[in-house]
Amino acid sequence: MLDWLYAQDPAHLFVTTITLAEVWHGFHGLEPSHADYDSIKRFATDLPRKYRVLNFDTRAAAIWGELTALADGPLPLRDSFIAAIVRSRGYRIVTRDTAPFERMGCKVVDPWE
Repeated sequence: MLDWLYAQDPAHLFVTTITLAEVWHGFHGLEPSHADYDSIKRFATDLPRKYRVLNFDTRAAAIWGELTALADGPLPLRDSFIAAIVRSRGYRIVTRDTAPFERMGCKVVDPWE
């Protein structure tokens, strides 16, 4: 996976506001005595400096409304927000957990394969 990441042009890599929220949620669940507390905090803080951030905006909201209304069964909430952001811009998503995003019509890249 790291080989794939290092082969990419950072100008073409993004994170979503939802992803940032997930990272911060994980961080705030740690005890300050956790061995990696400081490095994880730096990682979370540095993400918006390293990558451009995609917001859940009006385009994503329209896609999310359609996506969830037409879905065959419930969708994972955070993943559906991320899928809407990605689809509203015509981008691909990079993830190991491909199934929910494929179900939501995203173009998916799994660099762990």
